[in-house]
Amino acid sequence: MSQLPEGYTRKILKVEEDHHKKRLDLFLEAHLDISRSQIKKLIDKGLVFVDERRAKKPGEKVQKGGSITVLIPEPQPSHLVPKDEKLEILYEDEFVAVINKPAGIPVHPSAGHYHDTLANILIAKFPLISFAGGEERPGIVHRLDKDTSGALIIAKNEKAHEILSQKLKEKKITKIYLAVCEGIPNPLEGRIEAPISRHPVDRKKMAVNVKGREAITIYKTIAQKDKKAVVLARIITGRTHQIRVHFYHKSFPILGDRVYGKKGLDLIKRQALHAIYLGFDHPIYEEKIEVFCRLPDDIKDLLTSLDIKLSEDFILKEILQLSSKPI
Repeated sequence: MSQLPEGYTRKILKVEEDHHKKRLDLFLEAHLDISRSQIKKLIDKGLVFVDERRAKKPGEKVQKGGSITVLIPEPQPSHLVPKDEKLEILYEDEFVAVINKPAGIPVHPSAGHYHDTLANILIAKFPLISFAGGEERPGIVHRLDKDTSGALIIAKNEKAHEILSQKLKEKKITKIYLAVCEGIPNPLEGRIEAPISRHPVDRKKMAVNVKGREAITIYKTIAQKDKKAVVLARIITGRTHQIRVHFYHKSFPILGDRVYGKKGLDLIKRQALHAIYLGFDHPIYEEKIEVFCRLPDDIKDLLTSLDIKLSEDFILKEILQLSSKPI
């Protein structure tokens, strides 16, 4: 173990009295900026040593005065091509950022989009970003459709990534969107529980299907005029195209949606859907983070053309009420 293998960083930790008989994985989690799942992988690969002996399992106890050595693989360079482009940051610290994703930019590479995605911008903006979600999804905890704008959480290291991903699975991240719709919801507020799966014919689309995966959307209409409505939507689950499919299914599709709505294309060039609010507990500090993402110009212009006036204070008040509803 005296020779450090190429491509690894060595960390040597001394066990102090206050950590005597603590689990090895908990000890390492407290001293290293990595997650417990990463620690288990390191132990399984024989890269963790307790007093010169290879550690056998995450749950073994460390002893006062002992020495723990960890060989950590250095990050591998990504094959993504960095793209230096301006990005609005709504919140940032050393572990997490919330960015305002512009409409028209895919979140990660796909057919026809390899160098013009948010992923390309993120690796240029945050060189040490987490790749826990895969090489093509740097820091990406959840995603937005290409033509949906708004708030998106970015994990800056793997520990934050794992914790935030778990919070997402446990429905502990509050995500609220603002949509401008064709048609008035009936009732004006409610809960849509309609499972979603791939469309049986058009595989690029999603559809409500009794055999699909659970999908839950809570919504509230905050303005209406001339058969148009402004609707806040809180998604409890995160299925592909969920809000777009649910609103289409309930006969108030989103204006400008070329896949599910196909109305209002002359009023806005993309679906009028904006991720306006995120609420979550910080993955490390555990303090409450709330981020409000102002409406983009094209949705503001759409509201003006429809003669719908909404102040930011009013929208925020409605958002906070919706975010506090039990799920």
